Amino acid sequence: MTQDITPQEAMKRLDEHFGGREGMLIHTLTMLSTSGQPTDVTFYRRKPILDVRVSTKLGAARLYGLESHVPRLLKRIEFSNGTVASLDEIWTVNPMPIGGFTAEELAAVDLSEAEQRVGPQGETMRKMIRKTYHCKGRKETDIYLRRWIAS
Repeated sequence: MTQDITPQEAMKRLDEHFGGREGMLIHTLTMLSTSGQPTDVTFYRRKPILDVRVSTKLGAARLYGLESHVPRLLKRIEFSNGTVASLDEIWTVNPMPIGGFTAEELAAVDLSEAEQRVGPQGETMRKMIRKTYHCKGRKETDIYLRRWIAS
């Protein structure tokens, strides 16, 4: 049985479970590091990186109990495209499907969902994607919205 909850209640539950935004990011990055699943990563001050994999180093350190290495690894998170970033540079981590998307799948995405108010201050999904992916216009925003909704 599913239970409808408000976005605010969902955020409260995530904070209780992960101890805040940073805890959730670390958990997500660790899971992606161990699974090899691709992800989009957005940053506060630079363009996003798409369909990258997180280095296995983070997952290995956590799996093998090498927690003392984790803070150092979080200062230099390596991605499969050669990008290196610290945890405090990362805005969002958006896991993507392992096989990616076909052009047909992306074209079939219903963008009406983009106008729903889902943000913590009542922002639409479109506004949040435009901001986090640093989009220059509606066309670019629609591309990232399609990826995010399809994922």
